[in-house]
Amino acid sequence: MYQCKLQIMIFSRDSMLAGVMRRLCPLEHFSHTITQAGEFSPERAAGSHVVVWNLGSGILPSGLRSHCREDAVLVYCGERGMIDGLAASEMEAADEFWDIPLMQERVRIRMEHILKQIKLEYDLYMTRTYLDTAIDSLPDMLWFKAMDGTHVKVNRAFCSVVGKDREDVVGRDHCYIWGVSPDDFENGEESCKKSEDAVILARRTLQFTEEVKCSRGMRQLRTYKTPIMDRDGVTVLGTVGIGHDVTDLHNMSAEIEILLQSMPYAILLWNNRGRILNANAKFEEYFQISKIQILGKDYEEWLADAFDGPRTVNGEGYAEARVSLPDGTGKMLEIHESSIYDIFHNVVGKLCIFRDVTVERNLEKQILHSSNTDFLTGLYNRRYFYQYINHNRGDRAVSLLYIDLDWFKAVNDTYGHKVGDAVLTGTARMLVESFPDDFVARLGGDEFLVARLGECSMEQLEKEAGEFLDKLNARFQASREMQSLSASIGIAQGKDGDMDIDLLIQHSDQALYQAKKEGRSRYCVYREGTVTGDCN
Repeated sequence: MYQCKLQIMIFSRDSMLAGVMRRLCPLEHFSHTITQAGEFSPERAAGSHVVVWNLGSGILPSGLRSHCREDAVLVYCGERGMIDGLAASEMEAADEFWDIPLMQERVRIRMEHILKQIKLEYDLYMTRTYLDTAIDSLPDMLWFKAMDGTHVKVNRAFCSVVGKDREDVVGRDHCYIWGVSPDDFENGEESCKKSEDAVILARRTLQFTEEVKCSRGMRQLRTYKTPIMDRDGVTVLGTVGIGHDVTDLHNMSAEIEILLQSMPYAILLWNNRGRILNANAKFEEYFQISKIQILGKDYEEWLADAFDGPRTVNGEGYAEARVSLPDGTGKMLEIHESSIYDIFHNVVGKLCIFRDVTVERNLEKQILHSSNTDFLTGLYNRRYFYQYINHNRGDRAVSLLYIDLDWFKAVNDTYGHKVGDAVLTGTARMLVESFPDDFVARLGGDEFLVARLGECSMEQLEKEAGEFLDKLNARFQASREMQSLSASIGIAQGKDGDMDIDLLIQHSDQALYQAKKEGRSRYCVYREGTVTGDCN
């Protein structure tokens, strides 16, 4: 993990010292360089980790310790008398004293001991550095507590949250750091004492959610606390805690929940396994159900049970389906599904929006019905007649009965439009009753059209036309205002599925004209370029 180069400085003319030290094996992660000099050099002393001074080499420099590194090991070599004759300050400055005469084995052992001690101290320093760097780099709060509740060590994030310097935190208890009264600490909701007692009792890591008062006001923490055990594995020395501030996350969740509940549409959320996670109040209103009843259920299964029949796709690409509600009513809902992605663009769930389009679809039906039907009679109009034929005809035969009222204008002029409207609506009603399985339309004014798809004999058409004229004339004769009225019918049939519908209408119109020409109140039939009819 690291490499350390040690500089060993020997101020002595005895070559044995340097020789022994050069033969020493370097320790792990360490190397050493041996330098020997007969005379003192402040520069060499200042850069060395170990300084060996032979008292017999000359006068001991005044304040030798002051020329050395703070962490340097200072060794004095000399005869016992020389060592004993040193001043007290010089004796205190030295770390070791080696008696002369020096023995190679003794020098080796002593020097190995010094190097091991240096390595031990350096390893301890690096361990502390690693630990301090690691905990200070954490974005979460971290703290170590002794059994008496005082904080032994904290990281930078902890200090930031409590708004205090590290020096003001270490050695302090919870009450001082968080500004909590002793009573609150013992009994209040802000206390962490219970959680720490639980960790010590359980002797394992536990998770908690705690609320604390800090420099930024009340914060909610998700904490993980672990007991610190002694070497015996039995005695608890204290606790270590990690606190993750989830206040903003919870606030965001609350904001999302508020937004979800305030939406004007029904919303459903489910995960990537298809399980329903949440729903808003509008959903409960739409479906007349509590979300508690559906949470955890499979979305597709719920959807199949909730809606009537298959889902259709509208013009905007959204699905639509009808739902039957517990109160016996129903709604037409537009369904829009959107995937929810995480930061890695993986699908983690889906959001489904239900929009009530019942009024819209009913209004669309009304508008469509109004555009396709006659306002007065309620029959289909000429425009929709062409749509109906083109959409439903296929290669089937088409039979037409073209009906026109006789002398209608005179009745309208004599008795007014109210009577005229009654004539038209009554005629329309009788047409629907007489031809219940056929397409009945009002072409305009007093003109009506009955269209029949499929095979049908001309004899049958004539029979039905005659019966209708009889019923209609009987109704007219029963009313004083309508006695002058009658109706004429032109019949045409196109057995070829490719026959132009306008040509067929033209043929039925020619037959109608012939019926008018022959005296009205009758029907005529178009047959292969000729028109024939009854003589009623």
